[in-house]
Amino acid sequence: MKLIRHVLLCCLCYSLCTCLYAQDPHFSQYFTSPMTVNPALTARGVYDWRVAFNTRSQWWGASIKPYYTVTASAEKKLPLGGDNNNYWGIGGMVLSDQSNGGLLKNDYFSLSTSYNISLDGEGRSLLGAGLTGTYANRVLDASKFLFQSQVGSMGFQRDIPSNDPVNIQKARYFDINAGLYYSYTGDAYGWSAGAAMFHASAPHEGAYNNSTYNIPRKVSLQAGGWFKAGAGNSFHLSGFAEYQAGNSIYTLGGIYKIGVSDDLLSSVNIGAWNRFGDALYPYFGLEAKRWIGGISYDIVNSKVKNYQSVQSMELSFVWQLGKGRAEGKPASAVLIY
Repeated sequence: MKLIRHVLLCCLCYSLCTCLYAQDPHFSQYFTSPMTVNPALTARGVYDWRVAFNTRSQWWGASIKPYYTVTASAEKKLPLGGDNNNYWGIGGMVLSDQSNGGLLKNDYFSLSTSYNISLDGEGRSLLGAGLTGTYANRVLDASKFLFQSQVGSMGFQRDIPSNDPVNIQKARYFDINAGLYYSYTGDAYGWSAGAAMFHASAPHEGAYNNSTYNIPRKVSLQAGGWFKAGAGNSFHLSGFAEYQAGNSIYTLGGIYKIGVSDDLLSSVNIGAWNRFGDALYPYFGLEAKRWIGGISYDIVNSKVKNYQSVQSMELSFVWQLGKGRAEGKPASAVLIY
């Protein structure tokens, strides 16, 4: 019975993935993983150096681990000198995504750059453009395949031919992403908006020689705003939308920052987001002058919950390094500030 459930869940995950048609991995805490959202956000909000780590376990209540994603990134701000506040941003990122208990593995190695120009003398209005190059490596682990033809009266037998061989177990390709981002930062409020295109080069993918396809381009839209809400407190809103291969993801939510008069912490952050048609997820974070850590838990409300008790959890940590500290600005989360 356990094996049957295992096979059925694999079929379910396969059917869902087919409907999503190679949709990219995404984070609930997208605001702490800027380079996966928009190349123009590379080094945005960085004082000198910034490193970030995100890990996401999706639907881990299932009998296998359908999706597990982890990423690490480093960004550097390079001021251009003078009084115009213009700067270059450079960054590197490694992202590893596994699905179906490691049956499918995707590793991405990215280098990104952005140019940011101040539209006023004080640097309050900032317009940025960014470009990312990504080397992708995809591996299908045939030893973990489960085919119907291998299940008989004696149970599952791996030595029985599957009659469904995968021709392309490994695939490598190079990809290009590009984006634009604008932000305004005032004394008591601010707002921002951006757009990006991923897979601009439409690289080839596939598991069979006669059924390869071009990865569909993805368009990402972002917007956010904030305002002060009393002494030391502030409220931050953000929205995020993605469109790829006829599929769409819409996310809307916010964080309330409670200021803390402490040598270690600067605020306690409490928030919630709704990824429409998928999940509602609360967020809790602790923020200091140079770091921020957060945890979120997805309460799944899509049709997936009708098949299996599923749940998703995500952890993030961002750390500002090196010299410099912009007073009054947060440690990291660029999309909501």
